[in-house]
Amino acid sequence: MKILDASQIYESIKNELKQQLKSLPSLTLASLVIGKNYSSDVYLSSQEKLAAELGIEYLLVRLDGNVELKEVLSKIDSLNKDKKITGIVANKPFPKSWSEDDVFGAIDAKKDIEGLSPYNLGKLFIKKPQFVSPTVLSILEFLKLSKVTLYGKDVVIVGFSTLIGKPLFLILAREFATVTITHIATFESGRLPFYVSNADIVISAAGVTELIKADWIKNEAIVIDVGVAAKDGKIVGDVEFEAAKKKASFISPPKGGVGKLTPIFLFKNLVQAAKLQSLKP
Repeated sequence: MKILDASQIYESIKNELKQQLKSLPSLTLASLVIGKNYSSDVYLSSQEKLAAELGIEYLLVRLDGNVELKEVLSKIDSLNKDKKITGIVANKPFPKSWSEDDVFGAIDAKKDIEGLSPYNLGKLFIKKPQFVSPTVLSILEFLKLSKVTLYGKDVVIVGFSTLIGKPLFLILAREFATVTITHIATFESGRLPFYVSNADIVISAAGVTELIKADWIKNEAIVIDVGVAAKDGKIVGDVEFEAAKKKASFISPPKGGVGKLTPIFLFKNLVQAAKLQSLKP
């Protein structure tokens, strides 16, 4: 078993970004969040810390949990029009009554650094992506670290979100992996253990604490855990990590894993957004 360590990749990309930023004017990331949530607050903290390290302006737009959708769309519209704003992130979760497509669809495609607007998803679909979700890029980096050949491998993705599951499905299928998407209905039907136990690669992005039991994991499988939550004062993921690491050939930890790389890829996309907007020193 090998625990996948993101530290070297993180530092390498950070140094690369510092060099690129020398030839660009001041950039600003606007990060919009509704109410308070543990997972999103962990991500926001990472964003703000990294922005400070890179010398990038960071604008946190925190709106009340009872805010109406029309107010959020109006705020996004003003950020789209603000030439000082280089990139925009709309952090989940949103109120359950909202359509996330309405929120992501309101973001200017050239400022949509999570790649979730209809335009950017369409570009991904035709294999000409402008932006790819930073979380997806982080997962792909961990797969590279494992040195796995995706061709012919059975991959199970737990979670069917626009942010992770759907774009990841497209990308892995293009590498000729056999990709199965599972979701809440798979779990409720009692079929999730079956799919997980037959997978060469398990990627869990359900956001449900220790949903994936260690005894479901196939011996020598690769396990990428995207979930992050607090339990008894510790950071845990979707997978029973301590037990699962005894079976997996490679596994990402809940702390210092996918969540560590996601912010650095977000800022890599921000630099790409600056170039798309033809920002020059």
